[in-house]
Amino acid sequence: MTGPQSPRSLGILFAILPIGGAIGAGFMGQPVIGLVAGFGLALVIATLFWLADRRR
Repeated sequence: MTGPQSPRSLGILFAILPIGGAIGAGFMGQPVIGLVAGFGLALVIATLFWLADRRR
């Protein structure tokens, strides 16, 4: 019998991916689009991990 499993904390994704997206897209002259894309990617990844944690 296994003990209770704690969910994963993915808040770091919401800190790193938008900044990385803004920096990466900033080289192309579109930092705001990179910021939004980074936040969207973090949201998708966090949602996938949340769904996986619900199944455990």
